[in-house]
Amino acid sequence: MKVFAWGARRLPPRRAWRTIAGGFGNLLRVSISEADAKIFGVCFLVLLPLYWAPLFVTEILPGLDLPLHLALADMLGKRGSPASPYAAFYEGSLRLAPYAAHYLMLVGLGKVMNLLAAHKLIVALYIAAMPLSTASLLVACGRSRIPALLAFPLAYNLTLHYGFISFALSLPVLMLLLAQTVKHLRSQPGHVRRSWLWTAAAAAFLFLCHLQNFLYGVGAVLAFALLASLPWRRRLLGASTLFPALAALAYWQFVGSVSGAGGPAKTTLGQAWDLVKRHRLKDLNRGTFLHDFGRRLLALPSHTMRAFADQVDVQACRALLLVIAIYLLAGLVGWGFLPNPSSARPRLRMAPAILVAFTAALAAYLMLPHHLGELDLMTFYPRFAVLVVLMGIVLVPAGLGHLRGPLRLLVPVPAMLVCALYGYQLIVHYHLFARETADFVEVVHKTPPGGKAVGVPFNRSSRVMRIESAFVGLADFYVAIRSAPGSMAPLAYCGMRHIPCARKPAGAELPDPWRPGDLRLANSVPIFDYFFVRSPPVGADLFGPYRNSMEVLARSGSWTVYRKRPGAMIPPPPAAPAPAP
Repeated sequence: MKVFAWGARRLPPRRAWRTIAGGFGNLLRVSISEADAKIFGVCFLVLLPLYWAPLFVTEILPGLDLPLHLALADMLGKRGSPASPYAAFYEGSLRLAPYAAHYLMLVGLGKVMNLLAAHKLIVALYIAAMPLSTASLLVACGRSRIPALLAFPLAYNLTLHYGFISFALSLPVLMLLLAQTVKHLRSQPGHVRRSWLWTAAAAAFLFLCHLQNFLYGVGAVLAFALLASLPWRRRLLGASTLFPALAALAYWQFVGSVSGAGGPAKTTLGQAWDLVKRHRLKDLNRGTFLHDFGRRLLALPSHTMRAFADQVDVQACRALLLVIAIYLLAGLVGWGFLPNPSSARPRLRMAPAILVAFTAALAAYLMLPHHLGELDLMTFYPRFAVLVVLMGIVLVPAGLGHLRGPLRLLVPVPAMLVCALYGYQLIVHYHLFARETADFVEVVHKTPPGGKAVGVPFNRSSRVMRIESAFVGLADFYVAIRSAPGSMAPLAYCGMRHIPCARKPAGAELPDPWRPGDLRLANSVPIFDYFFVRSPPVGADLFGPYRNSMEVLARSGSWTVYRKRPGAMIPPPPAAPAPAP
């Protein structure tokens, strides 16, 4: 486009305005699909730096479980080394299982860069992939790409800020799988085999990302395949792309995930259904389903982009939902009253399948319980709020692309306005989070690398983030900030079936950051070198009989780092109990 040439060379003002006007004039004269692609591309390139900026205004990113996952990746990266400080307490193995994709990326990138940098790189790619994958699905269904810009704010959602990183990363993979499914259904005879392989690979990758979104994706792919206006043989061929991923699920369920003594037991489908039903009825608290559905729908903006204490994310989500409603209305008007100027009409009518996929996401949000402790699922149904809104974007009818002339240039304005305003708020609030955690970062940098560190956060709350217990695992950032062969932090979620880590007998005696008052001094003091303590009770005797053997290493704000006094005689920890037969 000529409009971009003005930035490359200096032009007189009058000639520059003519060049800009000529560029927009050319944009109005190109075909609908070409104009849609160019408008989306320009808007995407404008918004991408804005949504990458929050990642670089703070050294550590917010995320309740994030530091715990980084510590687990640190353990996996040191697996096999005889000098690994984790070897006496944990054993880990990456296998064909959900969650493996995130850890594989972290461990692989951790070979060439710091784990913090590796995580930021992964999140940056995820942020870019959210609108791109959504746009890919919209285009495959014959719809305008412009609503996909609204996926930028959705990238900073509840699951990202709670540290459910695998769930967040699976969202763009899910959208790519659905887009590839539609492309496979529409593929020409000479390209069917190649498109089948790509679709099967996308399904397998989604399985490696996250189990819940994979199960949702299986249902959505079946809906897309079976509701397409194609012969049954072609529909079944589209559904068959799920076979490799379903085989991987069966392997993980029956072979690849062995439950040992004291470990999590395998759950059958009937047992899972009973648990879901029992906990869902408990959530009602003597109310009715109708009342509970209404309450959850009203809470949708609060759950979708849950982030900050001042709830600016709730206001942004309401504005985003309003823009989606505007696009839905404009799409219906364009579909009903404006002719489709595109000569290449989509062969498949995907509206019924998209409606089924949206309804399934909404049903997951409305019907699933809040917690399923027996299956290690916390904050369960709220995480599907972002999927509801994401599939709501795909609901926008193809009629939005029928707009012509100057109206074509007005279509991205509402999305750009919402995205730009919230992008600025993200930068501001992430900077506030950086200031709030500056005291922790300061004491970490004063702590030598290569030691064993444990957190004792008596005050786990944040003034900036609207995330419960936001600082519970903050001390585990030590292994990423002060990385060294001997650095170690306790792993909180070892033993869960979807986590590639198991505790050895000695690991079962390590302290739990969720219970800071239970330090188990006889085990902790001989093992750990550094204790990161936040806001202990006044007059608390943290180390009991070991108090004279400990000293302050660093102190800043609400954080204090204690270490063992040089030369202090610390008795070894008691022997770990023998495993049960």
